[in-house]
Amino acid sequence: MKYKALSLLPLAAALAACAGGGVAEPHVPVSIPTATPLTAGEVTLSSDNGNIENINTAGTGSTSGISIQQREVEKEPFPDYKIKETSFIFKTPGGAQYALSTYADPIIPPSNETPDFKMPDRHAGQRLADGSRIFICCSESGANDFAEITKQDYMKFGAWIGPNGKIDLFAGGFPVGKTPESVGSTTPETKGKITYQVWGIRVRNGQFVTSSYTPPKGSIYYGYENTPVLSFITANFNSNRLAGEIRGNSDYGPDVEIKDAMIDGLNFSGTATSGGKTGNLEGKFFGKFNGYRDSETSIGGKITFQDDRSLDTVFGGVSYEKKPNETTDMSTDHLKK
Repeated sequence: MKYKALSLLPLAAALAACAGGGVAEPHVPVSIPTATPLTAGEVTLSSDNGNIENINTAGTGSTSGISIQQREVEKEPFPDYKIKETSFIFKTPGGAQYALSTYADPIIPPSNETPDFKMPDRHAGQRLADGSRIFICCSESGANDFAEITKQDYMKFGAWIGPNGKIDLFAGGFPVGKTPESVGSTTPETKGKITYQVWGIRVRNGQFVTSSYTPPKGSIYYGYENTPVLSFITANFNSNRLAGEIRGNSDYGPDVEIKDAMIDGLNFSGTATSGGKTGNLEGKFFGKFNGYRDSETSIGGKITFQDDRSLDTVFGGVSYEKKPNETTDMSTDHLKK
């Protein structure tokens, strides 16, 4: 069973919505339906879809794992008035395509109903028609103002467990310079620093598990009422270095530490350690460095541990603080708000 929050919306809409907005809402158990693949007639890939790039831990290339895509949908909100909208979808290794679903999203605790607003460390995900399961952050309805990590405008990341037990951790979306309407963001940042708040995902013992994440409780109007637990990665474009830590827990396992990765344009690579073992790090900068909202400035990557694949990690993050005009600082110390 998975718990959703009911609001004053009609029941059908409420069952498809994550708790959010800080509104006290009663909780009821809702069974998770099996996701149905989109039919060929429902999938017209957008003209921007070719700019999407994917990162996977399952083998090499997106054909061996989940690939994020973007489809175009024509809607008629009013009689004789049609508009075209785009939305992210994903494609399984078997070729089936699915719309993102709130049932595969993380559950967001209502901020005023939980003592500390801590995010769960284990997640049910959603079963797909072929018997596989997926956990992904996040659908549009899964984005929550209180949990900034869920508000990913230009990329998605998650984990998939195949019907035969095969695992893929993935991140995909629009790298900087390839975002739709990317005016002013056609080249990577060359100076300054960005600190991202990030969230890590693993599969351990057949379960979707995530790094520690307690977003600030409250709002800018009422102040923070808890002690946030956040993970940070800082990219310094003056020194082309990247470093940070993903904070673990009893479900997720040991912390991940990135000490000194190299930035090369839109990409970064290096090593990371977890539980005394060393893994290979690869990642990209997604979205817009100069985006107006923090969720327009994203990061995503994977860390693979050949000696212990249960430590494999995929992570995604959004901008926490930026100093694009800071040209002399060469450190990877995290920026503070």
